[in-house]
Amino acid sequence: MRILITGFEPNDDGLNASELVVVSLRDNPTQEIRQYVDCIDFKILPGNTNTLGHVVDETLKAFLPDICIGIGQARGYNKIAIERMAKNLRYFVTLDAAGNAPKGKPIVPNAPIAYWDCLADPEDLVSLLESHNIPTRISNDCGTHLCNQVFYHFLHWKEIHNSDMKVGFIHIPALPEQVIKYWSESPFMPIEMTRKALSLIISRQIQSVDPSLYVG
Repeated sequence: MRILITGFEPNDDGLNASELVVVSLRDNPTQEIRQYVDCIDFKILPGNTNTLGHVVDETLKAFLPDICIGIGQARGYNKIAIERMAKNLRYFVTLDAAGNAPKGKPIVPNAPIAYWDCLADPEDLVSLLESHNIPTRISNDCGTHLCNQVFYHFLHWKEIHNSDMKVGFIHIPALPEQVIKYWSESPFMPIEMTRKALSLIISRQIQSVDPSLYVG
């Protein structure tokens, strides 16, 4: 059993909640995932849209995970968001030198327009996290930036390799330090709550793939 958990390196503001939380889980595993640490690989992906696809392909080829869960930060969110779909669209709303908005481009040319996630029981995950007093929801729109891009790359790799890999993507709110330093009006979630949420999701996916690995 191999599990791959990814976050993103900092981009424009010098901090990325997904990197901080993923590194925290790697260096200080929670009780829920401590028993599985030998099975889990943690990877921080580049925040570069032009190199991301190649890095994802090389990472999946190297690790061949049974479960792959991407983590990304979502400024403005006040809940853990379990993404349901990745679409084949890359669209960064940044004006070019002439002041024009860019045109949307496919992430993978001539590939399917979208893929569904394949985590076990996303609705049950919402109930599980809420039972631990962690605000959570299902999301039907992963955006058009890096988070959606990596989610699509994961699912496309699964498709073209006819893999049984379970794939999901989780958006997490900003962390308190980001609100203090950069986004004074943004909602946030304490890191321990975010760590707990992701650990519950990871352990539930492991249990769904191989119940023999689950220790209550």
